[in-house]
Amino acid sequence: MSTPTHTNPTQKTPVVSFVGATGPALRTGDAAFDAQIERSLTAAMRGSADLGEVAATVARITPGDLGSWRAEWCATADQVRGEGDASLAAGHRVSARRCFLRAAEYFRQAFFFNRTDIARQDLQDDYAAHVSAFRAAVPLLGHPVETMEIEQDGVVATGYLLRPDGEDTPRPTVIVPAGYDSTAEAGYLDNAVGALEYGMNCLLVEGPGQGGVLYVRGLPLRPDYETVLRPVVDWLVERPGIDPTSLVLFGRSFAGYLAPRGATAEPRIAAVVCDPGQYDFGAAIRARLGDAAWARLQDHDPALEADLAGLMADPQRANDFRCRLATHGVTTLTDYFRSLATFSLDGLADRITCPLLATDPEGDFASLGQIDPLVAAVRGPVTRRRFTAAEGAAGHCEGLGQFRLERVAYDWITDTLGRAS
Repeated sequence: MSTPTHTNPTQKTPVVSFVGATGPALRTGDAAFDAQIERSLTAAMRGSADLGEVAATVARITPGDLGSWRAEWCATADQVRGEGDASLAAGHRVSARRCFLRAAEYFRQAFFFNRTDIARQDLQDDYAAHVSAFRAAVPLLGHPVETMEIEQDGVVATGYLLRPDGEDTPRPTVIVPAGYDSTAEAGYLDNAVGALEYGMNCLLVEGPGQGGVLYVRGLPLRPDYETVLRPVVDWLVERPGIDPTSLVLFGRSFAGYLAPRGATAEPRIAAVVCDPGQYDFGAAIRARLGDAAWARLQDHDPALEADLAGLMADPQRANDFRCRLATHGVTTLTDYFRSLATFSLDGLADRITCPLLATDPEGDFASLGQIDPLVAAVRGPVTRRRFTAAEGAAGHCEGLGQFRLERVAYDWITDTLGRAS
């Protein structure tokens, strides 16, 4: 999500193994697969997954078999999408909405490990099915939803603006950039449901390297998120029901970098949440590779690629890297590391003068070595919150502790905006 690979085999977080008296466990024993299954467990909290369907799907998956992963999630997604269509045709809107949201989550799972080549047809098919299922649910959500499509000054951004109701009374708006491997559609269950429950608007945003801007338009990730954010805010403040003085950037996973980067040059942002806080990927890469390899990387040593081949020895890890390469629009590890190293707030973070909340979940690989320099560099007031395994909120982006995160984040947002007004 926020580092060269999305898993960390040394991460010490609680093992989740829900086993029913007559049902299968909600895990495969494959660390990478189980990390993603956990995302569907949190989706179930939002009505976007069914624990029984997830367990039945997991039971059919062969651990470590990427083809099995895709095939079984597609099978479940196709079945649930068909049931949603049947319910809608019969006038059963609640059942249809539930089915469509679950199908969207299952299709997202289907292509998660299948993003090594954005042109491959199965990725394109599964991504299109993911979007189609979510958009089938949109008229049934009970909230106003407006699609955003921007192409301005070389910037392409898409997404959805959701509001709690149709009233035009100005409200605070949470702007949520997608993460490294996320989509705006997946942002509904990850972020929008919570914002709407707290009475706020939510704008889910995909920029270069994310969702359809990557898979359909082919535009890779870029470090200067302030350039992406500017036309997005221009578009947003023209919508009804938006309080232009109460715009909050809420960046999760890789967007824990994108959000503060956007705030460095966007004075209309009133507050920023980084979950987790991130600062300089170049420093993270240097710490991982060592000074000697880092110097060779900067010198474009042609022999370094072969010397890094060991990083691709494990098939799952190699797949993770290839997904990242595709996101950055490069074909080699060395080009990937050089690209990722340009994603930095070093020398820029002192331009952030609005209040900032930086989370630091225990065991989250994305925040290792990143929190301290971030909070030290920002000039605005900073709140730092450590989440722990003891409170059930360890791991990447608090793992299964999503309500604990939201209590902290949205209470902080409400109090911060209240003080500002």
